[in-house]
Amino acid sequence: MTEVHQETLLRKLLDTEMRPEKKLWMKRFDAEFHIQALDGKTINRIREQASYPTRNGKQVDEEKFGALLIEKACLVPDWTDKALLDAFGPTPTDVIQKRLLAGEIVRLTGDILQLSGFGDEEEAVEEAKN
Repeated sequence: MTEVHQETLLRKLLDTEMRPEKKLWMKRFDAEFHIQALDGKTINRIREQASYPTRNGKQVDEEKFGALLIEKACLVPDWTDKALLDAFGPTPTDVIQKRLLAGEIVRLTGDILQLSGFGDEEEAVEEAKN
């Protein structure tokens, strides 16, 4: 690696946004959701939370995994809002599963994983599960 290339890469590592963010228009709600990238440690913790034991090891509950990702990555809406919890709770995961359609959960989950550095959505979901 040349010194110029090393310096350019170093500058990019120092200057690049730590947690990329993105706004997504959700047609059904006629509103924007604001999401941010998650680090690997957080995604691994979420995967563990969404896992349950089976005879062959562990299995990931995809619905729970998606809801937990959305809970942690959403800046807007705030899934811990008291009004949402009172109406659809008791937990933010319950609110997400009750208020979002399956396709909306898949879309948000895919965008969160892509924003978090995973390339192909299907590959990212498989990688996050394993």
